Amino acid sequence: MKNKKWEKIIITYFLTLIVSLLLFFPIDAITIYGGGIPTKYITRYFIANFLCISILIIIDINLVRYFNSIFIRKKMVLRFFLEILCAVIISHIVIYIHQNIIVMKVDLITYLDKTLNKDGSFYTITIEGIFIMIFIETIYMYYQHKETDLEREKFKYNQLKNQLNPHFLFNSLNTLSAMVYTKTPDESVEYIDKLSDFYRYVLVNEGKNLIPLKEEIEIINKYGDILKTRFQDGFVLNINLNEEDLNKKILFMSLQLLVENAVKHNIASKEKPLTVNIYSENNFIVVSNNKVMRTDNVISTGIGLDNLNERYKIVDNKEIKIISNNDKFTVKIPMI
Repeated sequence: MKNKKWEKIIITYFLTLIVSLLLFFPIDAITIYGGGIPTKYITRYFIANFLCISILIIIDINLVRYFNSIFIRKKMVLRFFLEILCAVIISHIVIYIHQNIIVMKVDLITYLDKTLNKDGSFYTITIEGIFIMIFIETIYMYYQHKETDLEREKFKYNQLKNQLNPHFLFNSLNTLSAMVYTKTPDESVEYIDKLSDFYRYVLVNEGKNLIPLKEEIEIINKYGDILKTRFQDGFVLNINLNEEDLNKKILFMSLQLLVENAVKHNIASKEKPLTVNIYSENNFIVVSNNKVMRTDNVISTGIGLDNLNERYKIVDNKEIKIISNNDKFTVKIPMI
């Protein structure tokens, strides 16, 4: 976090320095040197300006951060007024000190008389000081806006992700409830044991947003064992992936959600087996199943595919692809 902060400060410093030097050179040439800086003063001009502008930028960066920490987003007019006022005062203080150390010692009255009346540089220095402050504030506001957007996206993503656990638990308990009536006690116990192993695996990896495909396949194999316990020969899971794709990443629990969706909406029986195929194609993972649609009413929470699509848009600005025809339902999810 500290590295990010210093990275932003360094970027702000150099960006402001470059823009200021490029902008102030023609302004100073016209207003102070009467149309052109003499060649013999060029080196001294750039050294002096580099030092003065650098000091101004460093002070202004800290002032902007300070005023933003005090006012945050409240009293913006007051904050801008104080920043401008400080910019004017500090710019003249820096130039005054520079005058006394580098050029020649002058008292404050002489300095004001010179800058106001003789060479008119007072207004140029004022404008340049204000510009530096406004430029830094603009960069700071840009960073704030980006951070706010990022936090908003993170919050939205976590909300979507947190919906998956109750969603999966709801369906798992429905499955267990059905097994109590249709299977033997031993089969129900076996299902509970496998479900426990699966949840343990999920909890270990829960903090991850993206996960290597290899690890996601381990999850889906465990989930496949749970489904085979329930459906026996009525459920078939085929996985055919290229070795080079296994280190690519996908969203955590995305394959499980798609397989679960297939089971939820289709019959899985010995007479009408449900076959789910998982394979890679053109940088997508494809999850495809035959359609053996259930005729009973299926309760849908509306989370599944919409949730997955929203998560992909947030994480990688990509979308899933859904293809549905008479006998097959296919979902393609991007590998990252």
